[in-house]
Amino acid sequence: MELNNIINGLIDGIKDIREHNHEYRQNEVDNDLDKQSKLIDKLIELKKQQESDGYNMKVARQLTDIAENIQALVKLMALVSISNSDDAKAYFMNETLTHVLDSLSNSIDDITNLSNSLVDLD
Repeated sequence: MELNNIINGLIDGIKDIREHNHEYRQNEVDNDLDKQSKLIDKLIELKKQQESDGYNMKVARQLTDIAENIQALVKLMALVSISNSDDAKAYFMNETLTHVLDSLSNSIDDITNLSNSLVDLD
């Protein structure tokens, strides 16, 4: 909605500039240009806000991925702890758990980057 208002304001401003320019009213043309500059500033600010929102979504996705990996680790550890079979425990410990831990190890860079990103968000 705000974007539509800005665009409509810019279009109306261009019409005003043309009209005032044809009537040789330079003071009003200058005022129209000032209004245009303010609308352009609002447009730039809106763009920055949208870029920031996109960045926040990226951080949220990374946090979700890390949380899912940790959740998988916790679930596997619960399965290992309740298992009555030594073979099942060995399988979980040697096969499945290893893959989850490797995935978490690969996320260490993401965690470090997220830590820096979250400081930036404050």
